[in-house]
Amino acid sequence: MTGGGGAAASSSASGASGAAGGGQQAAGLIAALLTKKKKKKRQSGITAAKKRYIDKRKVKLGEMRALKSKRIREHNAKTKTMPKAERDASRREFKKKVETQYKEVTKRFPPARGLKDVGTVRDLIARLERVRMAR
Repeated sequence: MTGGGGAAASSSASGASGAAGGGQQAAGLIAALLTKKKKKKRQSGITAAKKRYIDKRKVKLGEMRALKSKRIREHNAKTKTMPKAERDASRREFKKKVETQYKEVTKRFPPARGLKDVGTVRDLIARLERVRMAR
């Protein structure tokens, strides 16, 4: 019956080492609590400016997409009475014209991902507020 005693001895030995390890963990936790917590890093000027630019860009491009589809709808309504071949050609041409205008404007406002300095972002924000889609 020495096997049972050996198991008990090994478990008690591991328990003792576990207690010592637990003491080290507790000391580590106390030390961690005593050290000051690092404050969350504040946004730099570039990050805040990029976020403002992204938000304004999304809104403006959405407005311009809506305007583009509104113009196409209005043109389609105007051309309803034309003969089919002429109507289709006219609609195709108008749609291409409106699409190129939209692309021309969107090309001037790149995504914020590649922008590095605050001045550029602020300039883009100012230009974004003034932009209009050509008639």
